[in-house]
Amino acid sequence: PVPVSPYYDERFVGYGKNKISTLTHLRMMGYHFAILPQAFIIHNPHVESSVKSIWNDKKHHKLHKEMDALYGQFLQELTDKYADASSLAIRQC
Repeated sequence: PVPVSPYYDERFVGYGKNKISTLTHLRMMGYHFAILPQAFIIHNPHVESSVKSIWNDKKHHKLHKEMDALYGQFLQELTDKYADASSLAIRQC
């Protein structure tokens, strides 16, 4: 069966851009998002990823810069892929 939503793009490794890339992909596919006033999500606290410190240390590491560049490439790929369906894309708030 064909998935109804995109898989995570495995090029986004380490830390950063993985969730936003998936949400952007859904938006470009024409998915609609809604606020559900009677629903909620709980985010359980967890130990901070050791990769987050690498992400934040732009002076000594290039992970942040690499993922930012990849995200720009990813956006262009989505634009090209959904060029015929551009009217489906949900505008950002």
